[in-house]
Amino acid sequence: MEADKYSNIAETYDYMLFENTERENFFVKIFDQYKVKSILDCACGTGKDLVFFNSLKYDITGSDISDSMLSMAQKRIEENGLNIPLFKADYQFLENTFTAKFDAIVCLSNAINDTETDVEKALNSMKNVLNNQGIIIFDQGQTDISMQNPPCHSLEVNNKDFSRLFTMDYKMDIMTIKIFDLVHTDSLKDFRINEFKFKIRLYDDWIKILNKVNLHGDYYGNWDSVSYDKQNSRRLIIVAKKK
Repeated sequence: MEADKYSNIAETYDYMLFENTERENFFVKIFDQYKVKSILDCACGTGKDLVFFNSLKYDITGSDISDSMLSMAQKRIEENGLNIPLFKADYQFLENTFTAKFDAIVCLSNAINDTETDVEKALNSMKNVLNNQGIIIFDQGQTDISMQNPPCHSLEVNNKDFSRLFTMDYKMDIMTIKIFDLVHTDSLKDFRINEFKFKIRLYDDWIKILNKVNLHGDYYGNWDSVSYDKQNSRRLIIVAKKK
């Protein structure tokens, strides 16, 4: 059985999630524009977005390949007194789990760029469970301008209880992120290192990929809905639709 690579980080994952009103408003605007009623978050992680989308009265479903992430998502759902269906599913094979079709599928926080993912297979699978007028939304922090001088480290969290440091190494088009977690105790026994690898894909790469899978994309440079600009944008958000 394949190991759950998130098992060592699921309980502390949310330490680096912060409220972002601009991000929330982006989804409200996009979902309203496309008259979205049903949503599948196919890499739902610990379920923070599930609870947010539910608060907007959408019909929300969550799935993830990680048992540990799903466990944390279920805990969050129960703590909020909600009833949101969760499924263990690989987003490369969504049609094996879902017979229903959705108005929107979201795959957020760079999840689609995991090096173990066949991105064309994943997007085709999302299309298979997407309504004809539906949308697929995914995002990443790697952009044309940021990768000209890519960061080597980032202190994501640092408070009296917990610190999380990212280090980034680059080899060709692969970014290796090591996550150093330290729980601040007298003994300092709780120190963890986890490693994740992501494929670096930029604007031109995504245009080619979407064309191959017969999708059309709108490209945004941040959650304020400004159009993507190779020279300035620090985030890449794609809203894809069937051609």
